[in-house]
Amino acid sequence: MSAQGSIIRYITTMVIVGFAVLAAATFHSARKEIGQALPADAMTAAYFERHSEPDCRFKGAWHDWERDEWMTLGCLEVKVQHREGSYSFATGPRATLQVSMQGTYWIDGGGILHVARQDSEGKNHHFSVPISVENVEYPTQMCFAETTEGIACTAFFIWKKDD
Repeated sequence: MSAQGSIIRYITTMVIVGFAVLAAATFHSARKEIGQALPADAMTAAYFERHSEPDCRFKGAWHDWERDEWMTLGCLEVKVQHREGSYSFATGPRATLQVSMQGTYWIDGGGILHVARQDSEGKNHHFSVPISVENVEYPTQMCFAETTEGIACTAFFIWKKDD
């Protein structure tokens, strides 16, 4: 093994470790900040009265290039004391399965994305997945995690310009 190859491997390893540490640090704060937008206490009605404007931080098209999946999210708007937005999902031509669905989504105080949807055959489904974002104010990357304890991504979506 050459010295140059060892140096390149070392630098690559350090970059990956750096990204892992950064993701772990932001995962906890992102869950906390997302949760602050959706309080679940006795002051919920007053909160939504004061903060009735739409939350559009997640609005736009999100693409998981590796799996060729597209997710489009709308603004989270107040609906009967919770925030809810439009959701659609479709796979691209490189995906192993061709799927499309639409529905609604919401994010709870624990950093869990919930989706209630209807598939292309009209069947109702619901799923929940822990998420992590790199920047709560202006998210451009979203990781669907396996658990709320770790940062292992099962899907990694990048925000694309909303046309």
